[in-house]
Formats: sequence, structure tokens, C-alpha cells
Amino acid sequence: MSSRARQRDHVLVTIEAADGPVDASHVAEVLDLHVSTARFHLNKLINDGLVVAVPLPSTSVGRPRTGYSTSIPKPELRLIGLLVESLGDDEESRRAAAVEIGRRWAAPTLDDYQDSEAADPVEVIESTLTKLGFEVQSTSMVADVLNISICSCTLHDVTRTDPTVSYSIIEGVLDQVLAVTHPAPAGFTTSVLSDFGGASCVILVRLAPAQRA
Repeated sequence: MSSRARQRDHVLVTIEAADGPVDASHVAEVLDLHVSTARFHLNKLINDGLVVAVPLPSTSVGRPRTGYSTSIPKPELRLIGLLVESLGDDEESRRAAAVEIGRRWAAPTLDDYQDSEAADPVEVIESTLTKLGFEVQSTSMVADVLNISICSCTLHDVTRTDPTVSYSIIEGVLDQVLAVTHPAPAGFTTSVLSDFGGASCVILVRLAPAQRA
């Protein structure tokens, strides 16, 4: 994904995270962009049907300000919180349920790789994460340990409610990929680390041989 597309994703997340419509200056300030760049991305999001423009109360004489909000109403965070709580009474129960959700979420994207011994697990992981809406920013292999840096904006609201559940869903996605492409028992251990590189929506996914976990 190009840097311009990444910026646009962050613009959309900024609008989704706001309590109400925000103007281009707010987006530019939050993301440290020039206001004209912010407007460019906002107009593109409007054309894509993801954002709508709404009039904002004017604070001075002149043209009314334009605000931007998401075109599709998002569930209230409280509702998401209730759904998360329903996964279990304690953190470990919620984690286990979230891993299973991740596995089921990924499974339909892996039909083409069933019983395929030639599939490269790294390529399948990147493909699966992309299909599920994640942005793979970088991958590296160091001493048989695979590190994948991804933007987790797809689970933005879940992460705000309970990061453990969000990261466990991603862990389940990876477990399902490995179950299909590398079915040797206990071959790898997956882990998800938050805020890799200091970016709030970027996380580090790590796959290591089981003996190095």
C-alpha cells in the first residue's frame, strides 16, 4: 500500500475516533499534515462513500465551515464493550474466545490453500491479513523469527475497548494460517506486541519456533 493510501486510512480513523464532525484543520493537526493534504484525503474519502461533509456552526462572518463524519454510523463503544465482556468472565476466557474468533474469521480466506504443501506461510500470512483489512507495513526474518509490522485500524474500536481481545483475534488469524500451511504440531508460537515503533495503530506480530517462545 502506498504512503498516500496509508495517510488516507489514518484520516478515516481520525474521523471515526472523533465524538462528532471535525474540520480539515482538526485532521491536519492530529496527523501532522498540511491542511490542503488533509482536504485532499477527505475529498477522496467522500468520493469513496466513506465520509460525508456536513456544515459546522460558523465562528465568524464568512463562509460556513465544513465538517466531516463517517457516512456509516458505527456502533457505540459501550455496545462493543458489552460484546467483548460476553466473551468470558475473566481475561483468559476472553483471550481464548477471541483466538477462536480470529481462527474462524480467517478460515474462509484460506480455502485455496487447503492441503497445499507448496504454500509459503509468510506469503499466506501477508495475503490473509490484507484480505481481512489490515495493512502490512513491513516484514523481517531474524534468526528464524518472523516479525510483521501491521496497522491494526481494522480492529480500532475493539482495541480501544480491550486491547487483549483485539490482539488475541490477530493471534487466532495467524494460528489458522499456520494450521493450514504448516500443520506440524507446536511448530510455531505467535505473539502480538502493542505500539511497535511508538505508533498507536501499529503493532508487531511475531512468529517464533516453539522452542524460542
